[in-house]
Parts: sequence; structure tokens; C-alpha cells
Amino acid sequence: MTPADSENIRLLLVDDEEDLVTFLAHRLRKRNMDVATYSNGEDALAEAGTRIFDVAVVDLKMPGMDGITVMEKLKELQPHVEIIMLTGHGNHDTAWEAGRLQAFRYLLKPYDFEELSGFITKAAQKRRSHLKSEFDRRLSELMTGTKSPRDIIEESDRLRHEYEQD
Repeated sequence: MTPADSENIRLLLVDDEEDLVTFLAHRLRKRNMDVATYSNGEDALAEAGTRIFDVAVVDLKMPGMDGITVMEKLKELQPHVEIIMLTGHGNHDTAWEAGRLQAFRYLLKPYDFEELSGFITKAAQKRRSHLKSEFDRRLSELMTGTKSPRDIIEESDRLRHEYEQD
């Protein structure tokens, strides 16, 4: 995997193990990822209310708000974000719940850094591909309608702005 593969990925990293978060963020920034780090779900969600992320890596067990709750609330704020759940305390029930909420991956600690980095890149690619397909579909619907050229241009500009923000 080259640094260009991970360039410009907007990553939200949420884990109460601050040394781990600092270490991961440092290594991921070396891969040109834009990493925001938080040690609790409340602060991470406050940031997600003001800033768009491609991928979130969320620890399952944290004091206060647990990772499943963070994932649910994050998906409400940013429906297209891809989430990788990390845990040192995994079980069948939490894996099932993460799957129900459509987590991109569910990884047990300790994990391989290269594997995690690869999953982050693949998750961002999946998100971007999905958004492009959705944009193309909506633009196609717009073009087959009975709108004037001016209306089509205004609507396509609105769609482009919407997808650039997300």
C-alpha cells in the first residue's frame, strides 16, 4: 500500500487508551491521513457534528458511552461514514451488534497495524465509491426529468455541493 492510497482520508479515532491513540495517530498521519483523536465518545460525536469523516475507528469498551452507542449516534450524524470497531473484549453479541449497525470491520486487539491501515483505506474507498454512485444516480434521474437546462445546472451544482460536504 502506498501513501497515496491513504492520502486525504479523514479519520476519526476514538479509544480511551490514550497511548494507543497517540501511537496510531502518529503512524496514520505518516500515511497522509487527516486524523482526529478522542478518548471518549461524547467529545468524538461533538466533533462529528461539525466535521465530516470518511472512516471512524472506534473502541468498543470505553468509560461513559460505549463504542456501539458511539457507532449508532455517529451513523445518525453521518450516514455514509464507514466504521471499524476495535475491541479487546469482543464476544458474539457485540460482533453481531456491530454487524447489524453495518460496521465495515470488527477487529480484536491486538491487531496488526498494516491490516488496520489497509482496512481504513478500503473503508474510505468504499465510502467514496458509494457516494459517487449515489451522485451519478441522482444526476441521471435529474437529466431524464422534464427540467430546463438552467434547473439541471442549478440542481447538479446543489448535488455536487451536497456530496462534497459529505
